[in-house]
Amino acid sequence: MKTADLIGKIEDTAILCGAATWDNCGVQIPNRRKNVQKLALALDPTEETIQAAIAQGADFILTHHPLLMKPRYLNRLDTHFSIVSALIQNDICLYSAHTSLDANPEGPAGWLARALELQDCKILGASCTFEPEAIAFTPSRKTAASSMLYEWENHPHIHCVRHVEQMINVTYNKEHRSTVLAQLAADLDELPIFIPSTPDTASRSLGFGTIGTLPKTVSFGIFAEQLASVVDRDYWVKSGPTPESVTKIAYCTGSGSDFAPKAFAMGADVFITGDVKYHSALDTTGCILDVGHFSLEEEMMRQFALQLATELEDIEIFFLPAQDPMRLIGPFAE
Repeated sequence: MKTADLIGKIEDTAILCGAATWDNCGVQIPNRRKNVQKLALALDPTEETIQAAIAQGADFILTHHPLLMKPRYLNRLDTHFSIVSALIQNDICLYSAHTSLDANPEGPAGWLARALELQDCKILGASCTFEPEAIAFTPSRKTAASSMLYEWENHPHIHCVRHVEQMINVTYNKEHRSTVLAQLAADLDELPIFIPSTPDTASRSLGFGTIGTLPKTVSFGIFAEQLASVVDRDYWVKSGPTPESVTKIAYCTGSGSDFAPKAFAMGADVFITGDVKYHSALDTTGCILDVGHFSLEEEMMRQFALQLATELEDIEIFFLPAQDPMRLIGPFAE
């Protein structure tokens, strides 16, 4: 499978325009290979994960968390240097689908809502509406062979770039049409004839966090049992009052405690997330359950691997599990 087509397929779910402005989604380390045979997925681009992917012959690694949020020099022989060196030496592409994946509740980020069978789900914090448009044109030989295609693939307002027979198909958010067309016109030797084409994806609302209703009202104890059956962690941290009954649930994967006040304002009985700060816990007016950053997002990436495996039959796809870096210690822990 062509590398550009794989990136396009990833971004059909991890839609870049939904990502947070502070984030670093997309290609982290590029490679020279034009085709992908083995795709590895993992939560974090740790040195252990990269070495495990290399050992299994991966030529493309997709992680949730980015390698870095901000660029830095390779001026120290540290773990970061070792990771970058290993990727370059083995000609492996590293791609991060971080908040771009979090912002699509119809994708793997919605796994908990589906596991709890939540109904009438809504987004807690909208980021944008993705209204895809596409244009197609026949490139000159110079354009097809240049680095322009790579630059377009990583353009912040271009959703994906795909080769369709002898044409190049560029999909973007309707909101950014003028910016994208201006960029293409500036890069090309001559103005192409832009041919409207039908995009592969439908319009959708993107944003962070989900709120929905359980199939029936249950006691807090029964709800806790239901949650424990789908969240793989043997301890949680609870903040705020314990509700007698639970009907409406809100959650946000990762560090989502900032959405708790909005969730309670929208009627949530319980808010579930992965990282709760002290003052968020101190000031909360409702019940917050911190079930662990790792447990929510490790499962999200495992499900992304399963999704891609059903959609992509011409490459080998495997998931690299990891261990939660936060563990209980002491006489009370196993």
